[in-house]
Amino acid sequence: MGSQGMSSPSPLVVKKSQVVIVKPSKATPDVSLSLSTLDNDPYLETLAKTIYVYAPPSPNDHVHDPASLFQQALSDALVYYYPLAGKLHRGSHDHRLELRCSPAEGVPFVRATADCTLSSLNYLKDMDTDLHQLVPCDVAVPSGGYNPLALQITLFACGGLTLATALSHSLCDGFGASQFFKTLTELAAGKTQPSIIPVWDRHRLTSNNFNLNGQVEGGQAPKVVDFGEACSSVATSPYTPSIDMVCEILNVTSEDITQLKEKVAGEVTTLEILAAHVWRARCRALKLSPDGTSLFGMAVGIRRIVEPPLPEGYYGNAFVKANVAMKAGELSNSPLSHVVQLIKEAKKAALEKRYVLEQLRETEKTLKMKVACEGGKGAFMLLTDWRQLGLLDEIDFGYGGSVNIIPLVPKYLPDICIFLPRKQGGVRVLVTLPKSVMVNFKEHMNPLNT
Repeated sequence: MGSQGMSSPSPLVVKKSQVVIVKPSKATPDVSLSLSTLDNDPYLETLAKTIYVYAPPSPNDHVHDPASLFQQALSDALVYYYPLAGKLHRGSHDHRLELRCSPAEGVPFVRATADCTLSSLNYLKDMDTDLHQLVPCDVAVPSGGYNPLALQITLFACGGLTLATALSHSLCDGFGASQFFKTLTELAAGKTQPSIIPVWDRHRLTSNNFNLNGQVEGGQAPKVVDFGEACSSVATSPYTPSIDMVCEILNVTSEDITQLKEKVAGEVTTLEILAAHVWRARCRALKLSPDGTSLFGMAVGIRRIVEPPLPEGYYGNAFVKANVAMKAGELSNSPLSHVVQLIKEAKKAALEKRYVLEQLRETEKTLKMKVACEGGKGAFMLLTDWRQLGLLDEIDFGYGGSVNIIPLVPKYLPDICIFLPRKQGGVRVLVTLPKSVMVNFKEHMNPLNT
């Protein structure tokens, strides 16, 4: 198991041009849009920043002006995704999000250049200190909300480039973000319309409209572990809080995963075994207080269980959190098989319609109470799995496929863990931990040390 260290110094210096506001290339509605209950979850209100890295194209595939190509592709994409050109704000009274769309609005687009080559930076596989230069900056808006989307294209001296998006998680989940990015690259590649036409339909996922369709509402609903409650008894670590946080991507090979699965009797998925292994390794490395709570949360898609099914083009949040709470001492000393079983049970419960309805209602309560939780400072692990988003199934707009995809997770959010696809097989695991903990964490991640 290797790792991509993401904190070494680099010669990266990015020069940015003035921000251009890109508007839809055709007329779009002047309208205010409401969002689903899941979209309104205050824990999701963040700009998810992702960098796509592309090596220089071959001479036969040379693209004359990729920045102009993508500026036009963005303008054409916004005809279909015009809500992403709106302004998003949360009401002060009902604490609900509202999206204001008007023909005058657009998406901030930044052109940038870097004098170095991507190969000299190992295609951004060994650094994170300077990556903020490659993503569009948050643009403060005095009134009227903020932009839910911004893009930056950075051209390198070698002819390679990076495309970076800052996209509101309140408007798109991972599938939605992947769907939009695919549209962007399809239009850049010369297609006249997206292969998947986006659909809004956010009213479908509200507590008032969610359809149980035959499931009896009475009786004991599956228990929803509440993050706010978990905050009151959260485990502590002698290493947190820390100002010296590092983000790394660990390469877990297929062989590593096979070794882990052999330690558990019965059928187990890669997601289940690796989630249990990472959660327990984090707990041990952080030396969490044994009597405190460690909480594991995992996004579970519900597109298939909603009835009638959500349309293919739905790009809003369509997942619930499958949560497991354990005393840190119990987690640290448990065999993998026990942790895997708890995760299996949480996943199964999350796919019940009554659980989904209960989570919708809990989110509505959170909005009314304006509950806030600062997180677990490492005692929580919030997992999202990007391996099924089709990130490796890419459209060639002249640069082939991406050679690296980097989610930029803020270091003040150490709870977040992302499973990324790995072209060679296996999984890339993104984690953020105090620098003094990372070496110990890697030791606990070794399948031979479980």
